[in-house]
Amino acid sequence: MLTWIEIDSAAARHNIDSFRSLLTPATSLMVVVKANAYGHGLNVYAPLAAERADWLGVNALDEALEIRALGIRIPVAILGYTEADQMNAVVANEFRQVVYREDMAAALSAAAVKQNSTALIHLKLETGTNRQGIPLGELPNLVRRIQAMPGLNIEGAYTHFANIEDTLDPSFALRQLERFREAMSVLETSGVRPPLVHASATAGTLLYPETGFTMVRLGIGAYGIWPSRETQLAARERGRKIVLKPAMTWKTRVAQIKTVEAGEHVSYGLTYQASHRMKVAVLPIGYYDGYDRKLSNGGRVLIHGHAVPVIGRVAMNMTMLDVTDVPCQPDDEVVLLGRQGKAEIRAEDLAEKIGTIAYEVVARINPRIPRIPSG
Repeated sequence: MLTWIEIDSAAARHNIDSFRSLLTPATSLMVVVKANAYGHGLNVYAPLAAERADWLGVNALDEALEIRALGIRIPVAILGYTEADQMNAVVANEFRQVVYREDMAAALSAAAVKQNSTALIHLKLETGTNRQGIPLGELPNLVRRIQAMPGLNIEGAYTHFANIEDTLDPSFALRQLERFREAMSVLETSGVRPPLVHASATAGTLLYPETGFTMVRLGIGAYGIWPSRETQLAARERGRKIVLKPAMTWKTRVAQIKTVEAGEHVSYGLTYQASHRMKVAVLPIGYYDGYDRKLSNGGRVLIHGHAVPVIGRVAMNMTMLDVTDVPCQPDDEVVLLGRQGKAEIRAEDLAEKIGTIAYEVVARINPRIPRIPSG
């Protein structure tokens, strides 16, 4: 293999169990495995999560269908957009569909009636993030119309926080929580008391137990990555002292080693010029694989436990290293992300170098790269 990803099964189980330990026995746990399980491989991570979780959450129908194809039978919530002509598959597979538009509800109702079944839906309530969701002012009328549709059962209601990771100023998150409670009161006035009420993702679960309600949606934390350094510190200060273990190790091999003389250039754009005679290793991966081009002349990888610098521009399918001072042979194993010996490169480290967040680093790794369970 040119490149592959190893998933530490023991670490995955540990992370989910750690969050479960923070919940009351009455609070259900959903593990979100959207975006190819945050880049970790849906086919590998969903079965691990299903061992520990009560629910799985995805973004789209194709992800939910893949979960069923893996033989997983626990409830699956589709938290993103589904087209009307796909609602028959939603109902047939007993997926729970988020609803925030009347026509979505109508399509689900028609599918349920056609199949002599019931579609279980979760209402997405807008509280201030202003992505998908039902504005509070529109909620009473929409709920009334949904109640008139046959074959629908409002099983859940939920919201999503915009900046609950801001540990210095929680005021916006607390306003969202207040609006969510107002929306739940509107539902109760309408005679709707959904058994599943959820607002917390990873950061909320760590920092604000009062946002747990009857279910939490665990995302990035399930993969051993903290939402932010601030969240990690604040959680410890508040006595939520769990340890997260990154589950992903991304590897490749040295494709070639060559000598570059002083004054010669490496890779496109002539952005790197050798100041001395040096040994250069070529890796068979690049930005097509998800190794970001902004790591050009600034990234680090691990070879035999040594941090080795990336030199020159990261190309579509190749990346070059300065291995002058490192014992290195063709076909040697290289760690792009993860631990090797006592050294480690974290998703947060790469995120800082390329100006993004750890979520994006792992989620953008090419899904065609094999994900292999270990441990």
